[in-house]
Amino acid sequence: MDIETDRPRALARPCVTPSRASALACAALLGGCVMGPDFERPQATPPAAFNSLAAAPAALASKPLAAPYDGARWWSVFRDPVLDALVEEARRQNIDLQTAALRIEEARAQLGAAAAQGRPSVSGMGIGGRQRASQNGFFSSLSGGGQQQGGSQGGAGGAGAQQQAAPSPYSDLFQIGFDATWELDLWGKARRGVEAADANVESAEQARGSALISLTAEVARTYLQLRGAQHQRAIVEADLVDEGQLLRLTESRSRNGFAAKADAVQQQAQLSASEAQLPPLDQAIAQAMNGLALLLALPPGALAQRLGAAPAADVALPPAVPVGLPGDLLRRRPDVLKAEADLHAATAKVGQAKAQLFPAITLGGFGGLQSVHASSLTDWASRFWMGGAQVSIPIFEGGKLKAQIRTADVQMKQAALAWRGTVLAAYHDADNALEAYADEQRHAAALDKALADARRSDALMRSRERSGFVSMIEVLDAQRRVHEAEQQALQSRVAAATDLVALYKALGGDWNEDAAAKLASTGP
Repeated sequence: MDIETDRPRALARPCVTPSRASALACAALLGGCVMGPDFERPQATPPAAFNSLAAAPAALASKPLAAPYDGARWWSVFRDPVLDALVEEARRQNIDLQTAALRIEEARAQLGAAAAQGRPSVSGMGIGGRQRASQNGFFSSLSGGGQQQGGSQGGAGGAGAQQQAAPSPYSDLFQIGFDATWELDLWGKARRGVEAADANVESAEQARGSALISLTAEVARTYLQLRGAQHQRAIVEADLVDEGQLLRLTESRSRNGFAAKADAVQQQAQLSASEAQLPPLDQAIAQAMNGLALLLALPPGALAQRLGAAPAADVALPPAVPVGLPGDLLRRRPDVLKAEADLHAATAKVGQAKAQLFPAITLGGFGGLQSVHASSLTDWASRFWMGGAQVSIPIFEGGKLKAQIRTADVQMKQAALAWRGTVLAAYHDADNALEAYADEQRHAAALDKALADARRSDALMRSRERSGFVSMIEVLDAQRRVHEAEQQALQSRVAAATDLVALYKALGGDWNEDAAAKLASTGP
């Protein structure tokens, strides 16, 4: 398998590395550039087929097939309306799933904030008030408004000259207007920010998809284990009835001299051992019910009455399980799509970092009405305005900008490796799940055969004991083997069902039509 994911390829664009002397001219001619590498969806060469699928025996009761996969409501293959209802409730009520939905809303809000970075900003303002200036301050001394140090002297033959009146320290100011700025996105810093934020939204959506798949799989797995424990308890209870009857028969035969006392003691020990299995099973049942209640955001014990009785029949596996091809996992598993979105965001951030190296041009202007008298504020003569452009050129940053570029580039490479690792893990998960499902079915078939043999042996031993050819100890031993075989066969059937759940989870779970249509529109 070849996965080309060392780093996304950078497409050549005009003005990607202009000299600082020609930067403004290039921007004026081309209307702005976008720095950094352009994201391209990473490509992988998947295996032609799942290894475990080719090696699966043809005689499996539920055989995986290389047919188109359809995971819509995959849990319905168990044909259990109680499980269907639990899954639907969990999808509506689970707290982790609701948290994942809120993270999508957060990412969308951040996308809106990123989009606003490339748009003009306009703010209004208003001033109205009075101020008092210091009469001993610097500006008052310039205007001659300071205190006089000496008295005035009169002229020859007349009274002293009248002293010039000092200006009032109080003044009024009234002003209304606006302030507008717009940083031109010449190098694509804002556009790359929007691109990264949009990829983060996609990542959050796929994270919710992963949470949804994990939730439905956990509900199904816990439910199947609950039903398995309940069936196992029913088997033990039925065994206790049979063993109690056999104990009474053995004790009667021992009292009448037809059986040894050791036979009765042995049967009592077998009965006690079977009774000891009930407390662990009760604990497993209670824990499974509480686990389902937690997944459905319900208090402990809320499902005890609803799930208290086990269904009469065991879980039935579907006759065939279409699994598709390994390459389908790249378009179906949310964790792979999330890793791809994270790589997209990291690639866009490289362009953001590179754009910091180039000049920033900000257009600005402000204007309005200003007057020292409120009554003349709206006069035409009270208008004022100013407009212009500001150019900011990074000259010396101590290596900070280049370090930010190197950081973004390394983070992009890490995201590429993370995508590659996620793809490899997806292939291995699916192949291992296929292998486990096939092997457990073979195990269950062998245990079912062992159970049938144990039952035939038990019937034969009972018949021979009634004829006096074998002792009661041999009958009890045959009965013990039947009980063990029954429980092992049940446990294997439950394990096969939970392995099927793991297989659906590894294949991508419930693939919704909206996501499929979105991928079809973007191409492979």
